[in-house]
Amino acid sequence: MGRGVAGDAWEVPSILYGRPTEIRKGDHLGNLRFAERLRKLSYIRVDGKPSAAGTYSEEAGRVSIYTRDYRVEEIPHNGGPVDIEVREGRVASIVTPAGAPLDAIHLEPEEVARVMGPRKEARRMVPLSAIPAVLQNAVIAAEDGRFYSHFGIDLYGVARAAAANLRQMRFAQGGSTITQQLAKNFFLSPKKTIGRKLREAEIALILELRYGKKEILEMYLNKIYFGQEGSRGIYGIEEASGFYFSKRAADLSLEEAALLAGIIRSPNRYSPLREPAAAMERRNAVLQRMRQFGMIPEEEYRRAARSPVRTLPRRPPANLAAYFADYIQRVSEDALGGEKLYRTGYRFYTTLDPVQQAAAEEAVAKGLAEIGKSALPSDEPLQAALVAVDPATGELTAMVGGRGYGETQFNRAADAHRQPGSAFKPFVLLAAMDRTARGKGKATLSTMVSGQPLTIPTPGGPWSPANFDGKTYGNITVRRMIEESVNTAAVRLAMDTGLAEVVKTARASGITSPLSPVPSMALGSFEVTPVELAYAYATIASGGVRYEPFPLFSVTTADGEIVSAEKVRWERAIDPRAAYLSGYAMEGVLERGTAKSAKALGVYFPASGKTGTTDGSRDSWFAGYTPDVVCVVWVGYDSGGDTGLTGAQGALAIWARFLRALYPSAGPVVLVPPGGIVTAEIDPESGFLATSACPQVFREAYLEGTAPKETCPLHPVNPVVDTFIKGIRGFGEIFRNLFK
Repeated sequence: MGRGVAGDAWEVPSILYGRPTEIRKGDHLGNLRFAERLRKLSYIRVDGKPSAAGTYSEEAGRVSIYTRDYRVEEIPHNGGPVDIEVREGRVASIVTPAGAPLDAIHLEPEEVARVMGPRKEARRMVPLSAIPAVLQNAVIAAEDGRFYSHFGIDLYGVARAAAANLRQMRFAQGGSTITQQLAKNFFLSPKKTIGRKLREAEIALILELRYGKKEILEMYLNKIYFGQEGSRGIYGIEEASGFYFSKRAADLSLEEAALLAGIIRSPNRYSPLREPAAAMERRNAVLQRMRQFGMIPEEEYRRAARSPVRTLPRRPPANLAAYFADYIQRVSEDALGGEKLYRTGYRFYTTLDPVQQAAAEEAVAKGLAEIGKSALPSDEPLQAALVAVDPATGELTAMVGGRGYGETQFNRAADAHRQPGSAFKPFVLLAAMDRTARGKGKATLSTMVSGQPLTIPTPGGPWSPANFDGKTYGNITVRRMIEESVNTAAVRLAMDTGLAEVVKTARASGITSPLSPVPSMALGSFEVTPVELAYAYATIASGGVRYEPFPLFSVTTADGEIVSAEKVRWERAIDPRAAYLSGYAMEGVLERGTAKSAKALGVYFPASGKTGTTDGSRDSWFAGYTPDVVCVVWVGYDSGGDTGLTGAQGALAIWARFLRALYPSAGPVVLVPPGGIVTAEIDPESGFLATSACPQVFREAYLEGTAPKETCPLHPVNPVVDTFIKGIRGFGEIFRNLFK
């Protein structure tokens, strides 16, 4: 055991894996990058039928593959030989050698990043003499105030923690000393069991017997985990000093030393790069303990506590999925009950799709370079965030949190709260459609709503929403309202539907940020994160199923013991018919509406989506989806400055690049409407059934029983005949009422 402590016990990398690749009937192998995935997974092409795991063969119209076993959840997935029949690039059938049909097969997960290890772990060993006393004292005050007086186990601390846990009826405090932390995080599984705690105490006692306090503190300070630099773990006080302050540990000030010491408890929760307010609160708590222990005088405490949190992070190297790797570290920390993650050799089985992630990073990089030429200049770089979700499973498949992790580690995809603008309007539409589906409303996609100017009294004074470029509208259909993003009509539809109903629908879809039932809500006046908005759109794309964000299947030890396993949480939240109608209307946004430029950008296939632009062009959004993927893109300046970009001019360009990369060979499969949906040919100007005289005819979708029954009054075929027919219909109605 002594050799394990003194040697390189941490030099075993922890690995992030992407999600297993699912191959289903109807999938296009070109779109899946099937050959590329086989190559990255080291599958070997053979002649004849493959007879060993990891081999495959090809012939005209058929691929035979012997898939490997894998395990990402508690139940192992067994591989085996299968035959895939291919027609025009798409999977026509999947059968076993015995002829049994299969709906799908899976390829094992692909490695996407290494978060620790000799080449990916950032660590610079320094002797204790190179670590200033103020930093040593800050860590002792933060983690183990009685370090120099106990024998590895602080009985007083254990009793105090037990009392706090009993008072709160939960695991609120831990009583681990620095020696115990060293023992448990490098020699034991993080599972909280009585057996592990006893073993932890045993190892702590052995460490105290074998090493002096200075040696234990030196090992601890050189091995402690301080957060992520993309896929690289930051370990040790010297490396952390360089990462957060671009200086050596020996040169840290009192407030910087206290800040680093405070990070140790939860590197993600108290990261000064992501959570400066929480980091300051934690830093000041450490300073207060240092004052209590007599480590610093009162005047130094007051000066340091008043100082702002200042960091000077270095530029880390670029890595694939750096923002996602950082996000997984945060999620893992919570999933493991706050256990610190600097034990190595873990396997993180994530939901990331390597192909989608590569496409996302390229779309953001090239998209920003292109649209940056049109953006209003600023003294800061234009930023972007992208989130992709699988609407069939709720898995988070791609994430980009900024223009480059090497420039900024702030994850805008998960942590930036910005107004969605008109990207929120689909939830107004969804509320109206869902209300009709529940028999409490009458709105359809061809219902007429006024787009004329309106003024609404509010506690802050009269509010008059304006349309883009000051356009004015008369009565328009609900469909045209969403396609052309008409603000005045959207506000009226929200008020007709009921603002409380809109809030309820947005909540049911997955919007968790603060909402108020005020008219401006219809225009996206509150703030959301891109992750939040992506999952809310996934509720529409999935046919009304709401998923909780799901980025991680499981965490295991190097030998396969499951440390933490997650299950996707979902529920039926919206009527599938209402979800379908909302998505069907949003197809028109790309066909004829504010995002019609998507065709010129290469999106030649059907897709649903909505642009969003906030006041002063501070935020440019596009949220859209196909049956395979939901993608939300935000573009803007961190300061909230004017970009001069609408949703179509900014975010749509990145979104289109991403979607185009996912469909290089063929478009997505056609979405089949749920039961209870009918169509009718209408006049798009009036919203009534089209006549032969209507200059334009559109096939609209309706809930069964809600399609219009009257013909278009604007383009009658024959006024006399139409009047006669209306009279006959009126007489028939009277006759039916008499005999009810």
